This record gives sequence, structure tokens and C-alpha cells, in this order.
Amino acid sequence: MAYQTILLFGPPGSGKGTWGDILGKVPGFFHVSTGDMFRKLAPTSEVGQLALSYIRRGELVPDEHTVALWREYMQTLIASGDFKPDEQHLVLDGLPRTRAQARMVKDDLEVVLILFLDCPDRDILVRRLQGRAVVEGREDDASEEVIHNRFRVYEQQTREILAHYPERLTQTVDVSQVPYKILMDIGQVLVKRLGAG
Repeated sequence: MAYQTILLFGPPGSGKGTWGDILGKVPGFFHVSTGDMFRKLAPTSEVGQLALSYIRRGELVPDEHTVALWREYMQTLIASGDFKPDEQHLVLDGLPRTRAQARMVKDDLEVVLILFLDCPDRDILVRRLQGRAVVEGREDDASEEVIHNRFRVYEQQTREILAHYPERLTQTVDVSQVPYKILMDIGQVLVKRLGAG
């Protein structure tokens, strides 16, 4: 059964994790972040051990291993009763990350919406990331040069992935606004795309 899915996209600093968590608290939605999935990796399964071996070397986990791990993770969430695919929309953040992954998961996901959290003023995102770097001690977010490189990589990857899906699925929300306005805009997008209930 393909999961009814909302894909979350947005450049570094756009608040994907924050808004994904908020959406995941709304009845009828379940948020899955592949970043969280990798952080919770139990080195008990074969695919988990394989993924950890790449992460420890500072390398990206290959697409086929990422997708296999994600499928295993989803089955665990369903078996535990946390995710109910017949009752909930999956809010997915971090997958697909490449066009190859998008092709691999096409039978797993019925994408009903791509929620693109964007900010026309990249300087706002730079300030957010630098502020986060101070609070969380994330050195990779402190350097403006590193941040701009992350934007370039992100934009190239995202263009390729979005090209895989029909344009009509993508709805952009401006995350430079105050939080309650972002929340209202996300709510309006959901009503427009999923209906009023």
C-alpha cells in the first residue's frame, strides 16, 4: 500500500524540522524525518550496520541503502502502531534526496503535496543558521561560506527532485514571515490540496 504523502522541502534554515514536528502533532498526520531515522539507527540489522559504516567515515549513505533503511523504519513504525497508513498522511522530510531515490520510492509513496518552505531573502536563513550554530554548538552552521555552499548543493539537488514530480503538486510557503502567518499559510495549502475534511 502506497502511503498518502506530503513531501517537505526547504533550504537549510527554513525550519523543515520545526514545521514537520508541528504538522506531525495534528491528528491525521505523521512526521518522519530521515535525519532522526539516522540518529536513531540501531546497529542490529544488516542495513543499519551498513549505513553506520558510511556515516562513521563521514560519507553519504548510498541511495539503495537509505531507501532500504527507510522501508525497514516505516515497517517498525507501522508494527508498533505509531504510524497508521490507512488513517494518516505521512509528512516526509529528507527523502527523496536524489532523483534516483525518487524513482526508488515511487511505489511506496502516493505524493499528494510537496510543501516547499522557502525564503526569498537568503540572508535571513544565514542569520538563523548562525544563531542555531551558537545555541547548538554546530560549527558547520557558523561559517557563511559553508552555509552558501550548502544552499548551492541543496538548490541543485532540489531542482532535480522537483523535476521528477508534476509541477502542480508543489506549493510554496514563505518562511520569512512571522510563525503564526507561516502556520496559517500551511493550513490554507492543506485545505486547498486535501479538502476541508
